[in-house]
Amino acid sequence: MSLAYIHLLSNHLPILGSLFGVLLLFIGYFKPSLQTAFSAYFLMVISGIGGFIAYFTGEAAEEHVEELPGISHNLIHLHEEMAENTLIFIFLLTAAALLGLWSQQAKWEKAKQIQLFVMVVGIIAFILFAFTGYLGGHIRHGG
Repeated sequence: MSLAYIHLLSNHLPILGSLFGVLLLFIGYFKPSLQTAFSAYFLMVISGIGGFIAYFTGEAAEEHVEELPGISHNLIHLHEEMAENTLIFIFLLTAAALLGLWSQQAKWEKAKQIQLFVMVVGIIAFILFAFTGYLGGHIRHGG
């Protein structure tokens, strides 16, 4: 299995994981449940890990497709630039979700504020992940 294939497998995880993580966290905010919040934070951590895998296998994916006919080098560059900007939110989402997990387990009095913060970070991260994926999808599936 090549790194390019791993890139294609892992790039959906941050998009879908952050979306479902935010939705679960939203549900957990209005209907508090330790299991719901834990599941949301855990899903966001997994999303962050998937994002790191997608990011760090992107170069191999680029090398795999850049010489194929009909591939736009400008689109590859745009996708790569967007991925570099998104990396900040991959890290931020993962760190915020770990903080949220910790705050829930420790029953901090600021756990609700942290949950709101993680929701906001998750929404922004989802938008960035989805747009980065959208650009990446156009590299091979249309352009």
